[in-house]
Amino acid sequence: MTTPHSVIFGGSFDPLHNGHLDIMHYVLQTLHAKQLILLPTFCSPFKKGFLLSPKERLIMCEMTSAYLATCYPQAHIMTCDFEVMQSKPTYSIESVRFLKKTLGDSTRLGFVLGWDNYAQFHLWKDYTILSSMLSLFVFDRGNHDLTSFNALTQGLGLRDLEAHFIPFCSAISSSYIREQLTKKNCVNEVFGQIPSFLVPTLKDFLHKHLL
Repeated sequence: MTTPHSVIFGGSFDPLHNGHLDIMHYVLQTLHAKQLILLPTFCSPFKKGFLLSPKERLIMCEMTSAYLATCYPQAHIMTCDFEVMQSKPTYSIESVRFLKKTLGDSTRLGFVLGWDNYAQFHLWKDYTILSSMLSLFVFDRGNHDLTSFNALTQGLGLRDLEAHFIPFCSAISSSYIREQLTKKNCVNEVFGQIPSFLVPTLKDFLHKHLL
């Protein structure tokens, strides 16, 4: 597996949790990416309802970029506000084209996504074009194996698709955290699933929304 120079990790990050951070560490430590780009959405075309505002999620990504920069001084780690600044749902093809233009058309790009998103890849706007522009890194929470991944990839029928299966056992999910945060007696327990450097800021944000 040859890792692209730059790897995009997009998502709602609502909220950003330790599972996200573990993937970022993997991209930088194991895949040896030279650049990691966090790309928070304004509003995902596939999701409805958010706990945190786009600006709050952007701030948490920026804080995470700053933290990772201290851990990996040899890498370039940044948060891209392109989708948040659109103030509307933005398709991945638009963001990738923007980043290709910004970084240079010759820059090889990787793209992190989970199994659920990969299973819906054929529903993404201009997915055939997108598949020719990216190397996909599919992180799975341990529910699938390489055989099922290969079958799913073959079913997509994309000749130019370069996709890599990465088993990654993490039971943490943003949807579970959001659900637990609505149960006030579970709030402190949930904070243990959030990177410690983000907890004070998240508490401030939640104070406006829930607590």
